[in-house]
Amino acid sequence: MGNHQRGKSKDIDVRGGKGRRIRKGAGRREYLVFFEADDSPFSTYASAWLDRKKETLARSTYGDYLSIWKRYVLPHFGDVPLCRVTGRDVEEFLGKLAGISAKRKNNILVPLKCLFNDATRRGDIEEPPTEHIRRFRETRPYADPFSFPEMNRFLNHVDPRYGAYFTTAFLTGMRPNELIALKWSSVDFEMRCITVREGRVLGIEGPPKTMSSCRDVDLLDPLLEVLRRHRQTSPLDAGHVFTNRHGNPLEVNNLRNRAWYPTLKKAGLRKRTMYQTRHTFASLMLSHGEDPLWVARMLGHTGLDMIFRHYGKFIRNRSRKDGVRFLEGLREAEACPPLRPVGT
Repeated sequence: MGNHQRGKSKDIDVRGGKGRRIRKGAGRREYLVFFEADDSPFSTYASAWLDRKKETLARSTYGDYLSIWKRYVLPHFGDVPLCRVTGRDVEEFLGKLAGISAKRKNNILVPLKCLFNDATRRGDIEEPPTEHIRRFRETRPYADPFSFPEMNRFLNHVDPRYGAYFTTAFLTGMRPNELIALKWSSVDFEMRCITVREGRVLGIEGPPKTMSSCRDVDLLDPLLEVLRRHRQTSPLDAGHVFTNRHGNPLEVNNLRNRAWYPTLKKAGLRKRTMYQTRHTFASLMLSHGEDPLWVARMLGHTGLDMIFRHYGKFIRNRSRKDGVRFLEGLREAEACPPLRPVGT
């Protein structure tokens, strides 16, 4: 209950049943105002909210939200009335999410914030309980690329069924979700390029989130030959480039557990995430003097900011160190005889 002084009258805020906010005026001016909050069970309201969002969300995003709802949110909040959920409740919920990364917690928090913000705009609750809850601090992804010998060792030990996939991953820098969505119609052997226009997340294919991810990736000579041989051994009616034994698109988690980690162990390489194939492409290209703009285009970046932020040390690690050319020019200038004054 809260008090508000208004001139010679006093307002008294009272929380009534079902989350109603009742403001009573005391003094010469008396009035009564009701704020009817939605007392629907959270699970009912949350399911209806996600149904409304289905048409506006990307299919992969909708699938992720649905998974978050079923696995984390609904089991916790259940039948608690929507209007009774407080900021402390949300903080306790997030605190109980043990064993998952800060990034995943932030991904869970996103639809939860959206739900309460929408409920506030619709007048179903007075204020969002997530308003003052901050995102978790995420650790920057660590780039641990392969060297040339390590990359060759991995490709020599991988199961031949996955050889074409990982060769493409290492020599294009494409993301795993882009690779498993790749179709033969997007591979142009004549123009020597791969057209990237979609990704596959949770079994759902769709366009990437950013326009820069739509790009043409150059086919380097070694990869061109690998994909040509792979095409000859693939069924003529195959749609996807990389499939399992049943002809279905590969699944990232199965690929990671059945091919990636076992091959690292077999080849005697330290454990890394599968995303390091992308970092390997960027680091090897940059450390061998390739144009950073070309590398950025191959990776689907709009500018050089991401390249310098994540791979700056590899740009410096060329055959020369930064500043060498400047020092050479300085020495050349010092070796030149001084100019004679004009008129002498």
